[in-house]
Amino acid sequence: MRPVNIRLTLQYDGAGFTGYELQPGKRTVRGELEQALKRLYKSPVKFNCASRTDAAVHALANVISFQPPSNIEIAKLPIALNSLLPDDIRVLKVEPVKKNFNARFDAKSKTYEYLIYNGVIMPPQLRKIAWQVKPRLNLSAMKKAAKYLVGKHDFSSFCASGGDDTDFVRTIHSFVIRNSSFVIWGGEKFKVVSLSVTGNGFLYKMVRN
Repeated sequence: MRPVNIRLTLQYDGAGFTGYELQPGKRTVRGELEQALKRLYKSPVKFNCASRTDAAVHALANVISFQPPSNIEIAKLPIALNSLLPDDIRVLKVEPVKKNFNARFDAKSKTYEYLIYNGVIMPPQLRKIAWQVKPRLNLSAMKKAAKYLVGKHDFSSFCASGGDDTDFVRTIHSFVIRNSSFVIWGGEKFKVVSLSVTGNGFLYKMVRN
């Protein structure tokens, strides 16, 4: 008997996408997923996503859920889908879940992390994963300000136009700002500033703003 609902955990490099959601004439994460699922199941597959990421945003563990239209063994799904997806999207894990599970509405929390290279000359190895800020940042002041955003608040002033949200209250569980070392190529370390925000959900472009 085939599972009635499936959860996929995805990882992708967002540099080559204009975002997750469909946009006419543009390459999107959802567009690639729709094509791969349609080819695999020989019919269109509707699915829900935990987080609709913006242009150039990467994902370490985004989640989608769908009800499969035909029976394909769970263990074979990661290899089958990865063979149909482009190299910048990978299915990490596939799990059967309860029929009423919805990746968007059942998400307990989400974490966004932004990396800042705080220096004059931007290392080319970091250009797709970090934002460059040349003036020296005051981390002490940033950490102090971040504390005021933790908790349950109306974040409407951080919501960009174009979203479909009607309730602007969200809860930020933590906002951690720290110096971090990013290891790449031959063990070389690059110092970056990490801003990690965890909450029960976010408004349209709320974290970026």
